[in-house]
Amino acid sequence: MQSIEKRETSGNLSARELLFKYIRFLPLVIFCVALALFLAWLYLRYTQEQYSSIGNMLITTEESKGDKVEDLIAGKSKTTNLLNEIEVLKSRPLMTRVVQKLELQIGYIKKGKVKNMNAYKRASFAFVPVQLVDSALSFSVDIEFVNSNQFRVNKKSTLYSLDQLFQTGNGVFKLVKDGGQPEPGAEFTVTYHHEDAVAAGMIRELNVQPKQANTGILLVEYHSSNPYLSSDVVNTLMQEYTIWKVEQGNTSMDLTIDFINNRLGIVQHDIDSLQRKLVAYQKNNNLVDASLQITALLERAQAQDVAGQEQRMALGTLEVLEHSIAGSEAGSLTPSVAGIKDPGLSEVLTKLNEAQLQRKSLVDGNVPVNNPLVKQLDQSIELLKKGALENVATLKNSYKKNLGLVSAEKSKSTGGALQMPAKITEQAEIERDLASKLALAKVLGEKREEAAIKRASTISNTKIIEKAEPNITPVKPSPGTVKLVALLFGLAIPGLFLVLKEAFNDRVNTRADIERATAAPILGEIGHSKSDHTLVVSKTQRTLIAEQFRLLRSNLQYITGKQDKVVIMVTSSFGGEGKSFISTNMAAVYGLTDKRTIVLEFDLRKPKVLSGLDMQRRQGISNYMIGDVDLDSLIIPVAGEENMYVLPCGPIPPNPAELLLSRKTEQLFTQLRNKFDYVIIDTAPIGMVSDALTLAKYADCTIYVTRQAHTFKKQLNLVNDMYENKKMPNLSIVLNDTKMPTGGGYYGNYGYGYGEKHGSDYYQDDAIAAGDRKRGFLHWFKKR
Repeated sequence: MQSIEKRETSGNLSARELLFKYIRFLPLVIFCVALALFLAWLYLRYTQEQYSSIGNMLITTEESKGDKVEDLIAGKSKTTNLLNEIEVLKSRPLMTRVVQKLELQIGYIKKGKVKNMNAYKRASFAFVPVQLVDSALSFSVDIEFVNSNQFRVNKKSTLYSLDQLFQTGNGVFKLVKDGGQPEPGAEFTVTYHHEDAVAAGMIRELNVQPKQANTGILLVEYHSSNPYLSSDVVNTLMQEYTIWKVEQGNTSMDLTIDFINNRLGIVQHDIDSLQRKLVAYQKNNNLVDASLQITALLERAQAQDVAGQEQRMALGTLEVLEHSIAGSEAGSLTPSVAGIKDPGLSEVLTKLNEAQLQRKSLVDGNVPVNNPLVKQLDQSIELLKKGALENVATLKNSYKKNLGLVSAEKSKSTGGALQMPAKITEQAEIERDLASKLALAKVLGEKREEAAIKRASTISNTKIIEKAEPNITPVKPSPGTVKLVALLFGLAIPGLFLVLKEAFNDRVNTRADIERATAAPILGEIGHSKSDHTLVVSKTQRTLIAEQFRLLRSNLQYITGKQDKVVIMVTSSFGGEGKSFISTNMAAVYGLTDKRTIVLEFDLRKPKVLSGLDMQRRQGISNYMIGDVDLDSLIIPVAGEENMYVLPCGPIPPNPAELLLSRKTEQLFTQLRNKFDYVIIDTAPIGMVSDALTLAKYADCTIYVTRQAHTFKKQLNLVNDMYENKKMPNLSIVLNDTKMPTGGGYYGNYGYGYGEKHGSDYYQDDAIAAGDRKRGFLHWFKKR
């Protein structure tokens, strides 16, 4: 057996100690893990699966072929920005087109016994709104098929047939057959939402990202509760994006064609008016045949006039263009110029329209106007506007100069014609104006045809590489992931419980708690007694707890040595820790060795020794202290126990502390040392009163009693202080009322094991009641 000696405090627990400290919580761990896995099974069984479909599309890039000045004005090369295209793909307007194309405003949910199912393309009928009360209002309708042709609406008894109108509070509807036959007894919930709300919800399930860095390939992925819906959404989104790109590319041509059509309408109106005027003039003045000379003069004037008209038309077009550029708002396009043959101006206008289109696509795609990309485009647009206005100003000056020369030449030709008869001259003027308008109409028609051909040749810069296919394997919930998370939670919950239990546990529970707090030696441990009697040690008893007291007796020999007369003081931090229990049974265990032993009931405030031995209160220590009562008359033998005596407390005195300081106390211990081999002092708790410190000078050793799950850990600081400063003689600690072996069957971690699995034949069982063995796993978690 190892000796009782001073040791350093330690905060470490061995793996063996940790195992036996927490092994009793194994049923809790098993229960939590089983519960977590069961909940995971329920989650997997009742949670709607989510499916994912992925499609690939290529966004081609066009490198700018302009010069360095153009690059400076634009701020970057004319390369399709993938980030911009991703934002467009994820924009609400584009997703709304998908909703409209697939008619996703209406959803079909088939009710099941375990869980509901998204019945997209599986409902075998279509829900047709004939008249809606409010198209912006969301609602749902319950459909129950009685047979393949008849159904009930919203749990009502009225039967309706397919293609028959029915009315609810939200409008008038009908069901039409779509595919197979409706299954009798099938129940559906049909939902309706406004297309904008549906599109907003779908965008949250959409993921668009580059397949690899520095490539123009985008991965378009969509999640839904139906695999066919996922693939249809991805494919339709890519198709609608391609169409949208073509539409955006044709916007400039559409504006040009509209402008030309408007001008043609005006010119055609002028031609009709001149033709009517010419016929009426010739008829009224009989001028059907004109002189060849006059005709020749006027033809020259007409040629100059046509040139002048072209110059004036060009100037008018440039003025309209200048006003359009200067007053254009962000995102508005500038129409193409007809009749202005200037490559520089056309190129600048083309770039300006492309920049406006790119900005408009970003803003329509819900990109904020303060986005850096939008701000950069705004700066580029302003630079392009400035360059276009400078080109227009230069061209206007050139056309004005040419117009002056043409006007002078015309005046010369017209002067000759004025010498002709006035009527012939006026007819020629009408004919000349008519010819000018016809020539202008021809030019505008040609320009319109050119714009139409260019529009028809517009192609998208996108290409669908791989369409999405329905993937019938759900992506979530993942059974493996859910079970792993459940297992981790099942382990984490009892782990957190143990951590919190340990963090908030301020009581002494194990021998290791004492060893970490104090360097005082541990005399031993006493197990929990199920007996109703205080005295558990007798000559005939061979119980585990009796053997533990014998072990304490043996351990005390290493403290007292070969001393013949020994005074042992037993104290504790406060009441209820088993101080009187230890005192009584230590006296009994010493009595078994033929040593005269007496227990002094020196807890003068709350004596418990006599009541524990089922004895009546009588005269005792207090009577001896204040009178001349004979000591021998106060000593009482314990019935049934050899060599064991008790000196009662007597009447509880009003001044116990002063009473202990009297000379009678020293006389008492002198007499008792002469009469007995072992004197055991059951004193008051030292954590509450000073009686134990007063009596310490009469003792040879001190047993400080702690109780499992009862003594506060902070009380051990007091024990360590008394031990370090030698305020108590030969202080050692006993851990009382232990309810399980703290050392794996080796009580006190001493060499002689008396655990349940190590030599259980050395003692008798404590007659554990059968009911105690069947309290179930909750007994494991009872506070010890």
